Amino acid sequence: MPKKQLIEKKKSFSYFMRLAETSDMLYLNDSTSFYLMDQSPLKVFHQYQDIYDRYHGFARVEIDMILGGFIPPGPNTTYYAYWLLIDSTLYLSEIKFFLDPSTIFPYPNLQYTVMEGLTKVKFNKEIGGKYQLPNSIVSKEGLMPAIWVSNLFLIKKARLGKVREYPEESAESWMKKPCIEVVFQKGKLVSMKTKADMY
Repeated sequence: MPKKQLIEKKKSFSYFMRLAETSDMLYLNDSTSFYLMDQSPLKVFHQYQDIYDRYHGFARVEIDMILGGFIPPGPNTTYYAYWLLIDSTLYLSEIKFFLDPSTIFPYPNLQYTVMEGLTKVKFNKEIGGKYQLPNSIVSKEGLMPAIWVSNLFLIKKARLGKVREYPEESAESWMKKPCIEVVFQKGKLVSMKTKADMY
């Protein structure tokens, strides 16, 4: 990386937000915290963003979000994914839509079949049953081992909104949190390290 770019990166707290191009979220181990991602692990598949375009009825909806709590979707994005990293293995755990999928697909759970057609990997209910995970982050079809993923990702812990008696995390505080670099080989975690100079 050119020295000039590295210096600019060190100076800018908004580097991650400028870099991030996906609404996908990664849950780490205990599933109580989630992280924003700079890119989707599905990016290796050609036209992965378009796999649900044949099903009509998707419409853009207003999303109530705070800076750092969610990456705004692209103009043509109809879905995003939840990913789970547990026991050093990456899984696709759920497919989320901006509208209720039951009002769009001709029969229940078709979205999972379509995704399996893209990745050529099956969702597995037995794997999902091994872990005590909230239903909100694991699909009814279980977990899909992301064996196609061999890449480096930047992640950043999502900013906390106001929850019960806890105050909302300030934008300034969140912006100063460093990114984490994670590297996968065939869906297995091989490296994870905090990037102290990258925010």
